[in-house]
Amino acid sequence: MKMNIKKKNHKNKIVYNNYQFYENAALTGFIKKQATEGYSLCGTMGKFFNILKFCYTKDKVPKSYAIFHKHLDKEIDEKIENMKTRNDEIISQNNLYIVFENTSSEVSKMKLETIEKKQNVLLSVPIKKSIAFVSMLFVVSVISLVLKILLIEDGNLHFNLLSLGLYLALIITFLFYFIGDIHDIIAGKGISIDGKMYFSSRTKFKDILFHIGDILKFGILLGSICISIMLLLNVKDEVIAINILRMWLIYCVIGYTYRIRFQRSYISLLLIETFLITLSFF
Repeated sequence: MKMNIKKKNHKNKIVYNNYQFYENAALTGFIKKQATEGYSLCGTMGKFFNILKFCYTKDKVPKSYAIFHKHLDKEIDEKIENMKTRNDEIISQNNLYIVFENTSSEVSKMKLETIEKKQNVLLSVPIKKSIAFVSMLFVVSVISLVLKILLIEDGNLHFNLLSLGLYLALIITFLFYFIGDIHDIIAGKGISIDGKMYFSSRTKFKDILFHIGDILKFGILLGSICISIMLLLNVKDEVIAINILRMWLIYCVIGYTYRIRFQRSYISLLLIETFLITLSFF
């Protein structure tokens, strides 16, 4: 997803990376495309390579890159060590990822492609389980939302309305991401292997939807922080204060736990919303 944050004298640009864990092939393709346009990857920032820095090198031959997830598979880890031994240039690395500039021979490139395909399969999502999981969360979320509206308490009307606004915002934001994935599956960007799926590239439409989702997600977080602080400073009802703190505890625990397991996925939005609204009944 291309969102230029900085561009200086047309020499470099910084791009926000919101590719999901099952889009490693699409991310690699995006970086290679940038190289063909004269922008070579020259740095990253963040645990999940949240920020990608591209340097302008129009006079150079376009480069090829390989992105590997560490500790995902023994064979992949061995390939990483072999490339290090072979002195392939490491563009960036952290505890989870490593990016090489690929300058190998044709034979080595064929072996590399095999490893990349294996990695893509390991990072893919099980189709049936994912559909069942998302459907279950969505149904529970919608039913809980309807019940919450019907059972809203007049005594805490202001707080309940703010809570409903948060629940709706999380669902809507999730739908932007989800529709983007569905669109690209229909567009043929999803690759299905043995009941699992990953994405080889992205369409412009999905890019736009993910961009909107990122803005909404940031807005929800910022707005929730500001509103929570205002309510805590002016609250006279201890129950409301406890509910606010409980909501943030749920958000932090579920969000952090889910990121450990899946690294990066917008499904966490729906999961957090479902837990928030269902636990609010207790």
